[in-house]
Amino acid sequence: MSNLLKRFLTCLVLLPIVIYSVFMGGIIFTGFVLIVISLAFWEHEKILKSRSKRMSIVSYLILLTLCISSYVNPQLFLYLSTLIFTIWLIRIFFKRVQIQSFWDSYMFIILYIGFGISFSVLIRNLDNGLVLLSCVLIVSSINDISAYIVGKFFGVTKAFPRVSPNKTYEGSIAGIISSILITIFLFDYLNLMTTLFESMFIGMIISFLGIIGDLVESLIKRKSGVKDTGDLLPGHGGVLDRIDSLILILPFFYLVAIYLGY
Repeated sequence: MSNLLKRFLTCLVLLPIVIYSVFMGGIIFTGFVLIVISLAFWEHEKILKSRSKRMSIVSYLILLTLCISSYVNPQLFLYLSTLIFTIWLIRIFFKRVQIQSFWDSYMFIILYIGFGISFSVLIRNLDNGLVLLSCVLIVSSINDISAYIVGKFFGVTKAFPRVSPNKTYEGSIAGIISSILITIFLFDYLNLMTTLFESMFIGMIISFLGIIGDLVESLIKRKSGVKDTGDLLPGHGGVLDRIDSLILILPFFYLVAIYLGY
């Protein structure tokens, strides 16, 4: 079975689950996000060079607290995130964490997975949250699909051979263009009151952040010596391989939604 067919079949299974949880929102969607970040935590924790059972339990509980706080009290979520980020920077400053192995710490897992993905809960809880979260997920997915298909069948020039050998300039450009076009269409169709320039800018940044998020995950896998973080999702790899682009996209889109008054 080809990798493309595996991806398609996996999407057929996952899509109804994602649509249902996003549509329902509230506790159901938050529970879905908790499952996703739990699986992602387990995948990333496996590739750490310095593992500790005690730290694993403590970090996982903090991760859950971070996600739950995004539903219960967004302000508390931002305070906790800032505190964790500050502690991580201090540890780097005093060389308790080496910058060249930035990914190899439980503190980084909490920030990388818990902080970024929890913004999906914040977005969903906005007044127009269902529409906004649906938009960002659709744009991100179109970006990934376009980049993958064009890169696989028409890609020639390797964009980042040392980090992500399969990523090509042709695929990246296709992802950027498709993201811009679908953002313009969705924002106009859903009457989200943005100018053409704003829609183009949002679509372009979503695509760029998706590329960066994918590269960060590729760099982590390369440094840890693994091809995929897991094999739970046939054709995609692990859960972390599937959500890596959203880790950076969701915080940006939340700020855009707040700025535009959604």
